[in-house]
Amino acid sequence: MPISFELTKWLSLLLFPLQQSMLLMALALLALFLGWRRTAGTAVAVALCWLYFCATPITADYLMGRLEADYPPLEARALPAAPALVVLGGSTRGDTSAEQGADLNAQADRLVFAAQLYHLGKAPLVLLSGGSAGHARTEARELADILQVMGVPERAMLLEGHSRNTYENGYYVAQLLAQRGVRRVLLVTSAFHMPRASAVFAAQGVEVIPAATDYQRLTHDSLLPPLLPSLSALQRTTYAIHEIVGLAVYRARGYL
Repeated sequence: MPISFELTKWLSLLLFPLQQSMLLMALALLALFLGWRRTAGTAVAVALCWLYFCATPITADYLMGRLEADYPPLEARALPAAPALVVLGGSTRGDTSAEQGADLNAQADRLVFAAQLYHLGKAPLVLLSGGSAGHARTEARELADILQVMGVPERAMLLEGHSRNTYENGYYVAQLLAQRGVRRVLLVTSAFHMPRASAVFAAQGVEVIPAATDYQRLTHDSLLPPLLPSLSALQRTTYAIHEIVGLAVYRARGYL
């Protein structure tokens, strides 16, 4: 029986280092209640060591570097033109107010880079992909509203509002492109997400020109020592683990 989309999202939370550490702590409490002191101590030690390891910049930079290595940063002017520009969702947290609309998140570089590419004349069509995550409007609609503020006209945009994950991004976008006879696109997404996204689109018969942005590997010296844990490093490690596992799952399912 196939796993539902909602259950898949809940199960994916188990990939996150913070949740894994909390689960180990809960198991430690249970072991302590049962009188298994050595087991409880081991679980606490593993939880703390794993959380520390994942929260260090050196870990985050290594994992992100592996994902981003094949997509070096390029100026928008250096990218070739294409019939269409595809922007994947993931840049908003949903509508936070009726008055101001969607709230941007850490991946909002995708929107800025897409607007820059459009204004440079790299593509006449901007295809926005992202369905609803339980709120009133689709993410594609939210992205379109923001791009209009950046000067991209509504007539230049095409919205795909059914997809809920990367595989569905590729599947539904490929159908819209086929209807217009388009097979070659500039694909805009975060650099760490590009390996999975470009492989999904290629499997759908779409020729991808990677237009990566939102790089997460720090290439300059941080103010913090590389072995000193931080929330930002933990977040970057979490993103990287999610992508690495996502690639493995997509390969197992035959999506790539």
